[in-house]
Amino acid sequence: MQTNLFKKSAVLIEKNALHRKLYEDVLTANGFDVYVAKSAMDGLIKVKETKLDLTVINTEIASESFTEKLITKMKSEQASNLMPIVGLSAYGSECKKNISEMLDVFLTKPVSVDKFVESVFKCIEDKINGCPDSDNK
Repeated sequence: MQTNLFKKSAVLIEKNALHRKLYEDVLTANGFDVYVAKSAMDGLIKVKETKLDLTVINTEIASESFTEKLITKMKSEQASNLMPIVGLSAYGSECKKNISEMLDVFLTKPVSVDKFVESVFKCIEDKINGCPDSDNK
């Protein structure tokens, strides 16, 4: 696992309590202060209020059209325009094609902890270096 000299902040939007705890623990162990959103709207409010380094979202948090609007709104926020968004889904990217194309990284559950951490740090690095897309889709 990677460690950083500087704390990073993340919002986690995950409806499954077990997965929520797992991703929160993994992010915390890798140097993130994690805000756990209790709903999609709670996550959006946090994105609006705070400059975050990362959003992790379960793409089944709401209907597909609502999730698309949520991601679009997050990406349009001034404070978060460089914030990568990692999407998690029990369904493959082909089933979630519209949503997966909006994300910096799309991971299909179950995802290994190592793959998750690697993908998170790669997409943050890609955003910092100005790369518009990650190859983890």
